[in-house]
Amino acid sequence: MSPEAFGSSEAGKLGGIARSEALTDEQKSEIAKKAAKARWGEKVPQATHGSPDHPLRIGDVEIPCYVLSDGRRVLVQSGLIGALGMSYGGSYSRGGDRLVKFVNSGRLKPFITEKLRDRTDAPIKFKTAQGNPAYGYEATILADICDAVLAARKEGVLQKQQLHIADRCEILVRSFAK
Repeated sequence: MSPEAFGSSEAGKLGGIARSEALTDEQKSEIAKKAAKARWGEKVPQATHGSPDHPLRIGDVEIPCYVLSDGRRVLVQSGLIGALGMSYGGSYSRGGDRLVKFVNSGRLKPFITEKLRDRTDAPIKFKTAQGNPAYGYEATILADICDAVLAARKEGVLQKQQLHIADRCEILVRSFAK
């Protein structure tokens, strides 16, 4: 390998492959566990029920949901964003929370309670029943967000590109009633 290759992504890939091939399955598992602990810490709630194969169905919308060991019911962050008909682009793709940005947008602020804002600002870190790391929100947050969006629509303050979210909220709220 040429000296220019050192520091390149290609050299890193080759080194990673070589290291991976030299490790036993047990060593790889231990490294992964340590990395997860460093990323997630020790006190992450574990889901006792739920799976991606058995989502919450509200009308034609499916949202992955779980019940945590402390009894909280949570909706997976990406599923909640999808249920509201929001795009995953922009800040979400760079690691930001699309829902937080939406709830804190100027047009919705008058309709968002402080409690709802606090709940959206702090997604719940948890491990799925399968042991995978995930972020979510208490399930009741969906109805609260829908109420705020529908109130904003009623007052005529939503932007044109937000009206489809209000339409989705209306469908969800009607489905809740059934």
